[in-house]
Amino acid sequence: MNSSNDDERRQEEESGSLDEHQRRMRFQWNDLIEDLIEDGRRRGLFEDLPGKGKPLNLEQNIFEGNSTLANQLMRANDIKPIWLAQRIGVLERIGELRADMARAWERYDIAFSHVYGDSHRQALTIGWDEQCQRWQKTIEKLNKEIGTYNLKRPDGQPELIKLRLNDELERIDAPRYLL
Repeated sequence: MNSSNDDERRQEEESGSLDEHQRRMRFQWNDLIEDLIEDGRRRGLFEDLPGKGKPLNLEQNIFEGNSTLANQLMRANDIKPIWLAQRIGVLERIGELRADMARAWERYDIAFSHVYGDSHRQALTIGWDEQCQRWQKTIEKLNKEIGTYNLKRPDGQPELIKLRLNDELERIDAPRYLL
């Protein structure tokens, strides 16, 4: 009889915990995952996992798939993937363009604010316009490189945004035309 009573009591407890579990799934689902993990820990479900007590191998990238060997060889020989080298090169050239634009605008801004004759003002205006046209050609070349990079980049890598002269001038608070 004792065994029968123990079975009934165990069934009532399991039924009660099942009811509690269902209630929590309906109303307290935010804490459900933590509760399930804690319950598994208490029941010892995590005791015999492979690698227990060993340091994690953080060098292994689970997203590499069948490229693991190639990536290990490249890493060991300090070789960057082509798409990454291209991205770095494009970003460097964008930085150089922006620095050049900032320096040129600083010179033109100072010169334009201190010029007294109309002929000098006109010469500065023409020079600024020619400089903006050169930058536009540089931006067009960079945008082709950006387009090529965006086609080659692997999924998950950020896309580079193409440049626009007016946006770049706005970045340095420079007008397109000097008046």
